Amino acid sequence: MRYDPDENISRHAATDDEYCYEMETKYGWTLKRIEKLKGDTLKADCVFDGKTEFPKPFHEQDDDDA
Repeated sequence: MRYDPDENISRHAATDDEYCYEMETKYGWTLKRIEKLKGDTLKADCVFDGKTEFPKPFHEQDDDDA
C-alpha cells in the first residue's frame, strides 16, 4: 500500500482493472480512479479514497484483533 496523506489516497497495484473493482467490493473501499501502469504483470494502479490496508492474515493478528 502506498498512502499519500496530502491527497488522502492509497494505491494498490493489480494485474488488471477488474481487480480494482473486486478490491472495492470485497473490502468496502471507495475506488477513485484507475491509473495504467507500464509493467508486464502489474498493469493497473487502483487509487482508493483514504488510508486502505488489507486485513492481516488470521495467524498474524494480535490477540486484541480477534
